[in-house]
Amino acid sequence: MKKGKIYILDIKPSPNSCDCEVSENMLSILLLILLFLTLWHLVKILRAYHQKQYELILTQENLQSYILESGSSANIQVINQSLLNMYSGVGQSLAALHIQLQVAQKLWHLNPVQAQKSLSEAYQLSSSLMDEVRCNVKILGQVDE
Repeated sequence: MKKGKIYILDIKPSPNSCDCEVSENMLSILLLILLFLTLWHLVKILRAYHQKQYELILTQENLQSYILESGSSANIQVINQSLLNMYSGVGQSLAALHIQLQVAQKLWHLNPVQAQKSLSEAYQLSSSLMDEVRCNVKILGQVDE
């Protein structure tokens, strides 16, 4: 048997400057594309953040206005209750005054002295009623300020 010689070819690519420049250019382009994509993604994140921040500011303003409205609503309810009490008192006083005047009118021919007394009581009742109304109007005027 013959022994054969084995030749090993040592083929080395010759350094070609053109191939290196192309691969460096490709790498630069890929890095630039990656940089632009990263920047674009960051811009999207910032826009979303600013949008959420704007929505939070609007929500906060709405909540503050609701708080103010609920506070003024409570004040209005207190004023309404006060007015209801005042009108109830005025109505009762007017009913009593009307009764006093009816009594005075009926007694005028039968007993003028008693009629005079009833008219005097009606006058006192109307005077106290006017004082009460003035006081309530003054209080309500202070609440509005």
